[in-house]
Amino acid sequence: MYTPILAFSTSTPFHLPLPPKKSSGVKVVPKKGTKSLVIKKKKKTVENRARRPAPGERKAMRKRIVLSNVNALKVPDMQDITAENMYDRRLEGQVLGLPEQIVDQLRAAEAFKPTQGWKMFWRPGMLMRRETVDMGKTIAEMSDTDPTTRKSIRRILVGEKGSGKSIMLLQAITMAMLKGWTVIHLPE
Repeated sequence: MYTPILAFSTSTPFHLPLPPKKSSGVKVVPKKGTKSLVIKKKKKTVENRARRPAPGERKAMRKRIVLSNVNALKVPDMQDITAENMYDRRLEGQVLGLPEQIVDQLRAAEAFKPTQGWKMFWRPGMLMRRETVDMGKTIAEMSDTDPTTRKSIRRILVGEKGSGKSIMLLQAITMAMLKGWTVIHLPE
């Protein structure tokens, strides 16, 4: 039986001429003795005309809290929260404003947070939820008892992000300040 022998060689492609190169935008150097026009592009220089922020200025802008918006709609007849009405069940579900002197004290204690969305209101106000009224009643009861028989009450606020934990803490601080308590707040 006869089996054909096939020849195989790898040297054939090396002897073939190279295919023409595609133009890729690369400059071709002219032949010696010929003149060519070379145009150099000017680099655009960008001048930084804005002044650099002073040390701590970026952080101050990031932590800046705007407590009022003159473009927002006014809440007609919005009453302020007081030491007398902070536990009134009839105010549940209503928005009560923060008195100016309390706003100044809260700002000094750094109780406001930039994430609380105060820019949406004409002036700072807070919704009186059922939990808020209950907390106001607890604070009022503690204030009315004899200082020698008072007991400490501790609460832990838990909830998902954006559920109102920091607003609840702000409301507790507000009510304590309205009752004349000395409040120690440790911001972040």
